Amino acid sequence: MIVVQPPSVRLEAPSTTPHEEHLLERVTMLENTLARLAERLEQSLKLLLRHSETAYSNHALVKSLIEILNECGVVDNARLETKWRAECTKLKEAAAERESSKGQKTGRKAKRKATTNG
Repeated sequence: MIVVQPPSVRLEAPSTTPHEEHLLERVTMLENTLARLAERLEQSLKLLLRHSETAYSNHALVKSLIEILNECGVVDNARLETKWRAECTKLKEAAAERESSKGQKTGRKAKRKATTNG
């Protein structure tokens, strides 16, 4: 009895090629990296939540102190609010100025690189 096999069976091809194995390794690496990133994001979220709770608690404490001082006549609430708003405005302006000076520095560096490379 003669056994005849189709040509595709005669050539035993490996189940996965080296290229497929390489891709599988890369996908596995990406999955592991994504899992670590998800863990770090979760930790960051927990930290942010704790920070938010602390800030809220501190805000409530300061507000209570101001109310007590206002009731005792030590602090003028309207004057305090005016000064507070002025300080907030100064801080915002200083932050905007820092941001604009950063943008100008990076713009100058980009122009310098363009002229030296050109």
